[in-house]
Amino acid sequence: MKKSIILALFAAFCTLAAGCADDFETVLNDKYYEDDTPSREPDITEQTLSLGCYNLWISGKGTGDYLWSNRRTVLAQSIVKNEWDIFGFQEANATIRNELPTLVEQQGGSYEWWFVGRDSQDGTSGEALGIAYNPDRFELSDKHFFWISPTPDEMSYGWDELGYYRIAACAMVTDKLYNKQFFMMVTHAPLAAAARAEGAKLLIEREKMYNPGGIPSILVGDMNATMDDASSKTLRTHWNDSFLTVDSDFISGSVGTFNGHKTSADLTQATARIDYIYVRGDVELKTYKVDNTVYGNIYPSDHCPLTIRFDTDYEKPAPDEVEGSGTAADPWQLNSVSDWNTVAASINGPAEDAVYASTAYYKLTADIDFNNKNFTPIGFSDDNTASFEGEFDGAGHKLLNVKIVAPGKSCGVFGSNKGTIRNLAVEGALSTEFEIAGGIVGVNSGVVDGATFKGDITGGANAKTLGGIAGQNRGTIVNCANLGGTMKTDAPKDPNMGGIAGQIAKGDDGSGRYVINCYSWVDRLEALHNNVGGIVGIVSDNSFVINCYSTVEEIVANSSCASVVGYSKIGNLQNIYGNSACPSKSAANAAVGSDKKAGTVWSQTTFALLSLGEMKSGAVTVPSSNESCDSFVAALNAGAAIFNDTPEATLPGKPNVVLRKWVASESCPVLE
Repeated sequence: MKKSIILALFAAFCTLAAGCADDFETVLNDKYYEDDTPSREPDITEQTLSLGCYNLWISGKGTGDYLWSNRRTVLAQSIVKNEWDIFGFQEANATIRNELPTLVEQQGGSYEWWFVGRDSQDGTSGEALGIAYNPDRFELSDKHFFWISPTPDEMSYGWDELGYYRIAACAMVTDKLYNKQFFMMVTHAPLAAAARAEGAKLLIEREKMYNPGGIPSILVGDMNATMDDASSKTLRTHWNDSFLTVDSDFISGSVGTFNGHKTSADLTQATARIDYIYVRGDVELKTYKVDNTVYGNIYPSDHCPLTIRFDTDYEKPAPDEVEGSGTAADPWQLNSVSDWNTVAASINGPAEDAVYASTAYYKLTADIDFNNKNFTPIGFSDDNTASFEGEFDGAGHKLLNVKIVAPGKSCGVFGSNKGTIRNLAVEGALSTEFEIAGGIVGVNSGVVDGATFKGDITGGANAKTLGGIAGQNRGTIVNCANLGGTMKTDAPKDPNMGGIAGQIAKGDDGSGRYVINCYSWVDRLEALHNNVGGIVGIVSDNSFVINCYSTVEEIVANSSCASVVGYSKIGNLQNIYGNSACPSKSAANAAVGSDKKAGTVWSQTTFALLSLGEMKSGAVTVPSSNESCDSFVAALNAGAAIFNDTPEATLPGKPNVVLRKWVASESCPVLE
C-alpha cells in the first residue's frame, strides 16, 4: 500500500479519535490505488504550493444524503482536508456562496473567496466559479473574466451551447512570502461539442492576452471532456496536462474525477476523467492527486477534487518607481499601467497605509494603454468611502483601452472626486451594474475641467444615473466633451442618462451645481424609461447648464428626453443648443424634454435647435441675447462671454473657472 494511503487513513483515524464535532467516517476507495510503493519521495520544500480544482455541485439538486443540508458539512471538510493553499472551483450558486466560506472557516480553513457569476455583465449574479486562496500568503491582481462565446466580453451564449452561460476567470497570483508569481485561470467548459472546441481556442487566446509576459501559467476546470476530446487536444497544444506530465511515481488517487454521486462508480476508467489542471512555463510539478474520499456513505460532490503540488521560480517584477513628491511644484508623475494601478491601490486603501495620498498632486507624462491590462479606478472602494481629493492633471495625455467592470455604487476612471481633474482624455468602455457611473468619474463633488471621454457606456438593471463625463455632478464640469459612442441601459425606471452628466444636483452646501461650456457628440442614447438628454439627463436643485451643445440624433426613451436636457426639475438653462433632427418628449421642438420648473436665476430656458449643417457653417443667433453671429463658433464664444460677465451675485456659487475658446474643426466646434 502507498504511503499516501497510510497517511490519509492515519489522519482520518486520528480525527475520529479526537471526537471532533460533525465529522463523518471517511474511507478511501483504495481499489483505485496501485499497491506498489514508490521508492522515492517528492522534493517538497517550504516554497512548494498546493493547488486544487473542485466542482462543488450546486446546492439545489440531490435527494436524501445528497441534499445540501446533509452534504454541506462534508463538502467543507473535504476542502479543509485537502489543505490547499489556493484552489479554483465551479458551480457555486447563491446558497454555496453565502454559506460555504463560513462552513470552511468553522472546519479550520482560512480562505479569501473571489466569486464570479455567469449571469450578469458585472459578474455578480448567477452560478459562480472563482478562486479561493490563503490571504496571508497570496494576493490576486489583474483580475479578468469573460464568457466562452464568440463575444467574450458580453454576457452571451457560446456557439451551440444555448442552455447555460459559460465563463472563465483569471488573475495574477503573487506568493507574498517568497515574492513568486504565476497566472491562474479557472473555467467550467460547455457541454456542447462545438462550444467546447471553440472555447478551448478562446482560453488559449485569452491566456496570451492577459499574460503577455508569459509568466508561469495554470488552468484549472471542469472541462466536460475526456482526454481524447478535440478541446483537450487543443488545450494540450498550449498547456501541459498535469496528470500526463508529473512523475508517475507521484500520482495518487483515481484516474476518473466524475463520480456522479455513486460510490460504486468505476473511476479506473479514463472516460470518467473530465476535471483537469493544466500547467505551462516554469512550473515544477511535484505530485498529482485525485481525492476520492467517501464521507460516511457519500461523496461531498459529484466530482472528485484534484491537487497538484508544485514550485515556480518566477519572481514578481519590482513595480515601477513613480517619480515626484506629490506637491504642486513636483507632482507624482504617472506614465505606465503599473504607475496608475499602484497609485490607485494606495489611494483606495487605508489612509494610514497610503504612500500616494488622495490629497496629493498627480500628472500624466505619457499616454497609458490599458489594452488587455487590469485597470484600477482611483477613489473607488466597495463601501464607497474612498474619494480623490487632490489635483490630477492629465496634461493632454490619454488613458487608452480602459475597461471597467466592478461592483459598487459609483464608478468611473475616478470613482468619486472631491478635488480637481483636468486635461484628461479617456477612451474605453464602461459596462456596469453600478447605480452611478461616468466615463471620467462616478460622483463629482469637485471640478472636472477639460476632460474628454470616447467610448460606450452600458448600464444594467441596477443603473440609476449614467453620464459620459460624470454619472452624478455635485460640483462643476467645465470645458468637457463626450467624443462619441453609445450609452444604453435596460434599467426599468429613472435611468437619468446624459452625454455629459446623468444628473446635476445640489452640492454639500445646498446650492445648485454647474455644467458649463461642454459639448457631446454621443451617437445614440437608449433607455427603457425617462430623463435622457444629449448633455444632461436631469437638472435639479436650482442647478445650471450653460453654453453647451449636443449633436445626438437618436434617443430611445419612454418620456422626458431631448437633444440637450431630458428633464429640468428646477433648472437654470441658458444658451443651450441641440440637434434639430433629434426628437423630444414630452415637449415638441424643444431642447428640453420636460421643462417642469425654472430655476430662480433664469425664469425661461434659452435654447436653439440647429441642424448639423448649421453647427458647421452659417450664421447663428445667441438665444439669450439675440446677438447674430456669423458662425456657431462665434455664438458659443459669445455665450461664454455672457457667463463671464454675469456677476457672482446673480449666479449662486459661481465657480471660479476659465472658459476655453471655441474653434472650428472639420466637424462641429471644439474647444482649444
